[in-house]
Amino acid sequence: MAENLLSYRYNPLHQDIICSETAIEELPRTVDGMGCSRAMITCGPTILQACNVVPRVQESLGHRYVGTYSGVLPHSPVDAVEAGVEMAREAEPDVFISVGGGSTHDTTKAMATLLAEGGDIHDYEIIFEPPDRITVPPTPSPKVPILSVPTTMGCAEFSRGGGGVTDHKLGRKLIIAGEGVTHRTVIIDGQALATTPLRILVSTAIGQLRIAIETVYSTGHNPIGDGMALHAIRLLFENLPRCRNGDIDTLLNTKTACAMASLGSFGGLGLNTATCHHVGGLYGVPHGEANAILLPHTMRYNLDACADRQRLIAEAIGVATGSMTDEDAGLAAADAVDSLCRELGLPRTLREADVPEEGLEYIATATLHDRSLSTNPKTVTDAGPIMEVLRAAY
Repeated sequence: MAENLLSYRYNPLHQDIICSETAIEELPRTVDGMGCSRAMITCGPTILQACNVVPRVQESLGHRYVGTYSGVLPHSPVDAVEAGVEMAREAEPDVFISVGGGSTHDTTKAMATLLAEGGDIHDYEIIFEPPDRITVPPTPSPKVPILSVPTTMGCAEFSRGGGGVTDHKLGRKLIIAGEGVTHRTVIIDGQALATTPLRILVSTAIGQLRIAIETVYSTGHNPIGDGMALHAIRLLFENLPRCRNGDIDTLLNTKTACAMASLGSFGGLGLNTATCHHVGGLYGVPHGEANAILLPHTMRYNLDACADRQRLIAEAIGVATGSMTDEDAGLAAADAVDSLCRELGLPRTLREADVPEEGLEYIATATLHDRSLSTNPKTVTDAGPIMEVLRAAY
């Protein structure tokens, strides 16, 4: 009998995606179609003041609009979540409209969870014990549904989980259980994307490139995820250098590639994701920039455990040749990622991102609590491997 027969589980999202240059115009029909009538916007203060996206959403919602919580902060601190919940209790929305990037989408998920379940947000933290034990608290109560208008290339709006919130007192990011908080509809509006500074667009896209790469070589990889992730890699290498031109079609194609990376990532991620959660949560480094710094290093660290998988990545990028060994192809892929990040003007070292050297141990310790380690190609049970990568990236 043949060995290693194909075996996997795949659970796609139940989610609508509306993509066009002016997709925000679809909000009234979408809200009405859900039977909702009281829409509350969540966003950060910068997007509210710096561009017209939130006013466009408010105008589109018309009489359905009941208020805006604009207190979202980078990396979703716990107190910002709690303040949002207090406003939601007063406004009594029956739908949230999350406008912005990953911090907004994660904050909104946490708000929906806490509003429905009560208690303290810490009650819903997913507990990870190395190497692979994961405890997910139940969150069964019906949630206020979430629609989203993303303004970056990051795709927290496609994640099935409850997202991450930062507890500065504990010194780490909490990954929250989130049954029922997957965004119902994602409104990809080209004009909204075009309002975002280029550095944020390209760095958040590198964060999605990281998802695609780790999806391919995680221990939970599967053929469906491979197909979406590898094509996302091809599209990102093709489109990212063109984003500087501000062409809306390029932005929509780049965002679509980023969405594919998230939609295919059902087999788990790895060390890069786990570490970047805490580089950002502890030291305020934007998530995309943290990924740009660390990704070539985590690819090289994992290479000897997944060289055949990394060859697939090299082939998708277009840097593999027939004469290369799998290991050489994997190194070429890491070098290509490094070169792309430099071409896009993103930082190369943690030092450039103002992470203090004495902070590396704090990051490593916090990373050991992160569930993304459970599907890394190499088993990580102590801080040693994490410190190895952090020192190489410093």
